Amino acid sequence: MKLFVKQLDGFGETEISVKYEILDDRLESIISYIQQHDFSLYGVKDGEKKLISLDDVFYFDSTDERTFIYLASDVYECSLKLYELEQQLAGANFVRISKSCIVNIMKLDSVRPLLNSRYEAKLENGEKLIISRHYLPGFKQKFGI
Repeated sequence: MKLFVKQLDGFGETEISVKYEILDDRLESIISYIQQHDFSLYGVKDGEKKLISLDDVFYFDSTDERTFIYLASDVYECSLKLYELEQQLAGANFVRISKSCIVNIMKLDSVRPLLNSRYEAKLENGEKLIISRHYLPGFKQKFGI
């Protein structure tokens, strides 16, 4: 793989072009990473609205018809529904792991099997999430298990 980086004065918006003959897993991962950097969303906490980068998101959780964005040590409310986030993040490093949760696989520390065909995901911040058996095939495909 070759990488060309060129700075142009007065160019305007940054442009990334990817040329390939075969789209393999490694290249898909790179493209997904780039797409993830281009997407951000607003979260609300204590009446204040904040722009949140996907790089900072550990997971999204839906409770009582409200969606929350979990960061390393903060929680924000999001106006989007979980299914809307799932659609918008389909090409990024996010995968649905239960009826109420979408996780950022780049924030996973470890994964271990539990009883009843479920898995436990431990995040970098120490939190643990349960991957339900219904969503396990999609998780395994996205995570590369």
